Amino acid sequence: MKKFFFLICCSALLSTLAHAEDDFFDNLIVDQELKEKVNEEILKEDGQLKASEILEKKPIKLNIDQNLKLKVKEQSQEEIAPIVRDPAPFGLKWLATKNEILYLHVNLEEKLIKDSPNSFTATNLPKPVKSFREVLLSFGDTDSLWRIAAYGNLIDDDSKASKGVAEYQKFYNLLNEKYGNAEEFYTPAVINVEEETVSEDGKKSKTIKQKLMQIGDEGFKEKLMSGESSLFSTFKNNTIGVTLALIADGNGQTYIVINYQNLKIEEIEMDEIYEAL
Repeated sequence: MKKFFFLICCSALLSTLAHAEDDFFDNLIVDQELKEKVNEEILKEDGQLKASEILEKKPIKLNIDQNLKLKVKEQSQEEIAPIVRDPAPFGLKWLATKNEILYLHVNLEEKLIKDSPNSFTATNLPKPVKSFREVLLSFGDTDSLWRIAAYGNLIDDDSKASKGVAEYQKFYNLLNEKYGNAEEFYTPAVINVEEETVSEDGKKSKTIKQKLMQIGDEGFKEKLMSGESSLFSTFKNNTIGVTLALIADGNGQTYIVINYQNLKIEEIEMDEIYEAL
C-alpha cells in the first residue's frame, strides 16, 4: 500500500515537473549535471519509463546553493520609470533624442545649419500646422531636441506687406497668450518726405523732411526686403523662449518665422559640466 501511494506521489511530481520544466529552470540557478538528472526523470511520453524503474532509482537531492537567488529579472526604479518629456510645438517632445522623435513616425532629413549641429527638416509631424511650409529640428551635440524653427508659407503681398503684417499679428497674439512676456522690436526705416511750405510773402517752396516709416506704411515691404526695417517679437516663460519675425524675401514675398528654444538645455549642460569637474 505504501509503495502504491509512493508511486502515485512520484507520478504526480513528475507530471508537475513536466509541465513546469521551463518555468523551473528559468527561475532557478542550477548546474548542468542537476538539470540532466531531473530531465532523466521527466516523462516525455506515456510509457517511456515504467513505474517500477522509477521506484528503483534513488531520489534526487536538489543541492541548491542557498546563496543563489531566483532568476527573477529585477529592474531598478530608474530602468522601470519611463522618461517624461515636456510637450513641444507640433506634437513633439522637448529634449527628446533623434530616435525618440523617429519613434513618433516623424520623417527627418538632415540639413546643415551653421551653429546648429545635428539639424533636420521634419515632416509627418504629429500635430502639423498648415500655416508653415517647413519645420526644422535641432538636437545639438547632446542629441536632445532643444530648438524648433517654423517657416511660414510664402505670401504674395502688396507694397505695405498687408497680408504679412496680418499673419504676424495673428501669431503675436497667440504666442503672447501661451508664453507671455511679449516684447516687440521694430527698426523703422528713415524716409525722406517732400513737403510744400508757403512763406509770409505767399511764395511756395518745397522742403525735404525725414520721418520714420511706420509698420504697414506704403513701401514697408521694400524696406523689409532691403533690411532697412526689421520687425520681430520675443516671448518666454520659465522654460521656453520664442522669437517671431516678419520677413520679406528677394521675390517680394512675405512670411513669418517662429523660433522656439528650450531654456533648460543650458542648465542641464552646466549641471553635467559641474558634475564632471
